Amino acid sequence: MIDAKSLIDMLESSFDGIWITDGQGIVLYANAANATLLGVSKEELLGKSTQHFLDKRVFAKSAILDAIQKKERVSRVGYNYFTKLTVLATATPILDEAGNVKYVFNNVRDITALNVLQNDLQDKTEIIRQQTRQLESMKIRLGEGTIIAHSKAFGEVVNLSQRVAAFDGATVLILGESGTGKELVAELIVNNSPRKGKPFLQINCGAIPENLVESELFGYEKGAFTGADSKGRKGLFEAAEGGTVFLDEIGDLPLHIQVKLLRVLQQRKVTRVGGTESIPLNVRVIAATHQNLEAMVREGRFREDLYYRLNVVTISIPPLRDRKEDIIPLVNHFLSSVNQKYQTKKSIYSDTIDSFESYTWPGNVRELENLVENLVITTPGDIIRQKNLPEKFRSSPLPLRSEKILPLKTIVEQTERQAISYALEKYGSVRKAAAALEVNPSTITRKLQSYKTAGS
Repeated sequence: MIDAKSLIDMLESSFDGIWITDGQGIVLYANAANATLLGVSKEELLGKSTQHFLDKRVFAKSAILDAIQKKERVSRVGYNYFTKLTVLATATPILDEAGNVKYVFNNVRDITALNVLQNDLQDKTEIIRQQTRQLESMKIRLGEGTIIAHSKAFGEVVNLSQRVAAFDGATVLILGESGTGKELVAELIVNNSPRKGKPFLQINCGAIPENLVESELFGYEKGAFTGADSKGRKGLFEAAEGGTVFLDEIGDLPLHIQVKLLRVLQQRKVTRVGGTESIPLNVRVIAATHQNLEAMVREGRFREDLYYRLNVVTISIPPLRDRKEDIIPLVNHFLSSVNQKYQTKKSIYSDTIDSFESYTWPGNVRELENLVENLVITTPGDIIRQKNLPEKFRSSPLPLRSEKILPLKTIVEQTERQAISYALEKYGSVRKAAAALEVNPSTITRKLQSYKTAGS
């Protein structure tokens, strides 16, 4: 038999951190190694609740609280904010005869060094394997594209898109910021519709010179204008007969083209430029834009009748900052794709997770995808650390919480300044930034001038 003192001596000699709680998560015992890993002394731990340290952000996740709730062994990879270490915590509940949690034995192991020294190992921890299985189950393959629907918000978008797909005659309007995945949602609708396998033609309405938009959409007859093909040419709608037309960035269509598009949608016929004959159409129309069409209607920049004709079913895609549960699965997906593309074995270290999740992602999923590829290319070695991220990812986009309470006016001013900065970075001009923030351009200009006057 091992006496109590010998047992304690053995626990104290453990390289791993060990702490024991009661069924409520109150700390009953902690060894010296645990204090080193946690950054909190034994005296500070004993008698305190695990929730207390979670609230104080000593660590990011609690295996103990999860084990109490689930009544089963739980492992969690977490990051400690005090010691800056990455640890693997395994909490094992000990149940009484009634099946209630009496104690929890928590083993904490420093895996920071393992991540650095053993990055060539192919075997992953159970946590990563579990996350990979979840990721695979949440993928919806769409030809070249993949939708990661891990969050509830984006899962609802996917479900609505699949329901809408069956209603073949309904026009769909997809709304969302640039880079949120409007094209992939359009593909999802098509691939779940009766028109799957039929022509699916896409056009970016903002990328075509204004004098060519009409002929690109509706076609032209021979001799319709100087330089026209001698045989004439089909437009996008004719070429997509039986299939689907995707009009991306429809908010950029000139007003005179909006009139003709409305007529096509109402009559289901198209007349080529320079022609007189109406050609019947059997196409489904999906439109998308990052702009606020309702505001454009009020300002006279978009026809109200066309807006209501397009807006039979609206699918609004939330920005990435509002579906943060998708960020890490997306990172894993893009990292896997880029590693395969460049025949590399890069991995992203856990200290970057907070940076990814706290950033506002003005460019959304497209920005995240481009960042991952950039990091794989530019980071020396096989491990991507927080220090390898661009500077803007290493600072919070909003005022940080601190012990000092700031005046509400100061917080509002700082937040406003951050919002203007990100809008300018994303859209590249005062006019577009003002439209996104729904203020007058003069307001942006005035505030920028005030920042310069303040010496910043």
